[in-house]
Amino acid sequence: MKVNRILDVSTISSNDFYKKNTLDKSKHWKKYFQNDFNRKKINDLINFRKVNSLSNGLDDHSNKVKTFNLLEELLKKIDKKYILDNLDDRNIGQSPTNFKYENYYIDYAILLKIYWLNLLNKSIKKNEIKNICEIGGGFGAFSKILQKNFNSRILLIDLPEANMLSSFYLSSSLPDKKFYLYDDYKKNNFLSLSDFLKNDIFILPPNCNIDPLIYFDLFVNSRSMQEMNFLVIKKYFKFIHKHINVNGFFLNINRYEKDSVGYPVRISQHPYDKNWNVLCSEPSFKQENHHFLLTRRSNKDNNILNELKNIDLNFNSFYKKQNLKQKIYSFIKSRFVFMVTIVDWFKFKN
Repeated sequence: MKVNRILDVSTISSNDFYKKNTLDKSKHWKKYFQNDFNRKKINDLINFRKVNSLSNGLDDHSNKVKTFNLLEELLKKIDKKYILDNLDDRNIGQSPTNFKYENYYIDYAILLKIYWLNLLNKSIKKNEIKNICEIGGGFGAFSKILQKNFNSRILLIDLPEANMLSSFYLSSSLPDKKFYLYDDYKKNNFLSLSDFLKNDIFILPPNCNIDPLIYFDLFVNSRSMQEMNFLVIKKYFKFIHKHINVNGFFLNINRYEKDSVGYPVRISQHPYDKNWNVLCSEPSFKQENHHFLLTRRSNKDNNILNELKNIDLNFNSFYKKQNLKQKIYSFIKSRFVFMVTIVDWFKFKN
C-alpha cells in the first residue's frame, strides 16, 4: 500500500470524524494526538516507532535487556518456533529497542502479545474464529498476530491517528492481504456484508455504519478502554452485544483502575450484560495492575457479574499492596535522605 494513500486517508478520516465526534477523544488521548495530519510526512510514518515519535502513548517500548529477559522467560513457557513465527522479519517503524535474533526482530510489545495468543489458544479452537474485531488496537501489532494465526477477516476500530499507524504497519507486515480503508467506506458511507466478504483487513474510525448482518467471533480490547470516557465504553459494549456471534468470544485486558480521563475507570465496572461465561480471568502477564478477562457469549445468565465482583476484590487487594510498598519505599527514602544530611553536616563541621 502506498504511504501517500495512508496519509491522505488519515486526513480525510480525521476531518470527517472530529466534526461529529468531539467526545470520542478522551482527555488521555488529547495529550498525544493533536490532529496535525497535514504536517505528517512519509518519513514520519516510516519511522513511527522511534522514541517520542508518532506511536508515543500506544507503544510498549522497553530497553533491550528487559526485552531479552522477556524472550528468555517465554522460551521456557512457549515453543520457540511458535514465538519466531509470530515475530516480524523487519523492524517496521524503526523501533530503537528491537534487536535481531535468528533473522527475526525481538520486540517487547509483540512478545507480550504472543503470550496473550498462547492463552487464547488454550480456550479457543482455530476453526471457531472467522471474523475478529479489535477495538483500540494501537498500531496493529496484536491484530497482525490474530489475523495470521486465525486466518480471519479483521476489523480495527480506532481513532484516526492510530489508524494511520496500523494501516502502515499491517500493510507492511501483511502485504498480500486486501485492505479496506476509510476512502473505501466513503463511497457509500456504509460497510456492507458484500464488501466485508471481499476483503481481509478493515481499518475504520469509530461510529461508522456497519451492516447489521456482519457478526464477529472474537472481540478484543487490550489496554485502551481504560483510557476512554465511560460513555464511549458503554457505546462499544452496545456494539459488541449487537455484533457478537452466537458463542463468540470477548478478550478484555485492562487496568484494575486508571484515571487518565479525569476520573477512575475500572475494568470491574465495564457494562457487561449477564450473558457471558468466564473462560479465563487472571492478572495480566508482566502487568500486574491489569486483568486478563476472556469470556464467551451465552444465551442464558452466566457467571460474569460475579467474576466482576471478584476482580474488584483483586483490585482492592492489589492497591493495598501497592500502597504498602509505597509507604515502605517512602520510609526508607526519608531515612536515607536523613542519613546523607547528617553525614554532610559532619563533613561540613570537620
